[in-house]
Amino acid sequence: MPACSDCSMLIDDRCRAHEKSEADLGRVSPPPPIGGCEVPIVEQYLPLIQAGMRVLEVGCGAWGLIRDRCAAVGAHYEGIDTVQEYFGVKSVATRFENLAELSFADDFFDLVIGNQTMEHWNEYGCRTDWGLYQCFRVCKPGGQVLLNVPIHYHGTRLFLLGDIDKIRDLFTPFSSAVTMESWGKDSGPIAPYYAHPNYSRLKNKSAYNLDIRSVKNRPLPTGYTNKGASSGWKATYLGNPKSYVMHRLLCKLGASSTNYPVPPDQLDRLKALIREQTQASRV
Repeated sequence: MPACSDCSMLIDDRCRAHEKSEADLGRVSPPPPIGGCEVPIVEQYLPLIQAGMRVLEVGCGAWGLIRDRCAAVGAHYEGIDTVQEYFGVKSVATRFENLAELSFADDFFDLVIGNQTMEHWNEYGCRTDWGLYQCFRVCKPGGQVLLNVPIHYHGTRLFLLGDIDKIRDLFTPFSSAVTMESWGKDSGPIAPYYAHPNYSRLKNKSAYNLDIRSVKNRPLPTGYTNKGASSGWKATYLGNPKSYVMHRLLCKLGASSTNYPVPPDQLDRLKALIREQTQASRV
């Protein structure tokens, strides 16, 4: 879907996907196009789910679209998450576990789906490459791994900065059939959404969604581990450009921009906050 203007959910220059997202999830979504594209992306996944298939949804949250499709066609659904409730709504997960310790057997699922989750794995103690290894480990040969992620919005460095080549490189050890499609990158007639207008590396880069589809058609590679994984603030600090970490801390302190040098009194507060967050991440 190269542009918002081509999307069937753009009606009268309004993003109906964004409205549906808020209605389905029962909470405020980010502005379109970053908020809303997950609806038509996931709806395109639904016809791939057929009777008798086994489907795993990673980071399933409380949105039951994949689960309900499985029930409707007679497919077997499993969902994993680490959180039991989202904004007061119970998760649809069948198992509460971390992707880093995925308990399903090798070559078990026909489809592995992750909706707006891959960019967060690192924050929950699962290295991005290890999480992808787990997805392909439990996927049958010839099965598909379908993941969509936001770009220039949040998550770790690859997703925040939009390093598409490096994102693709994560998939190529497992698949020679990887397709990547941008949704909302060309947002007209919807105004582009700049999630970080005061961060120099992203101030002119609008947020959009990336749909990544791959077929497991290569032998499972060896050598992958979760060694060095961290979580929480420590993962954010290690997994992002230091300039972005500084930007976030300045915003937390109430600064309106990342202009330097930082005033001495503010710098002292910033150092104290870094120490506090670092100590919290060790608990």
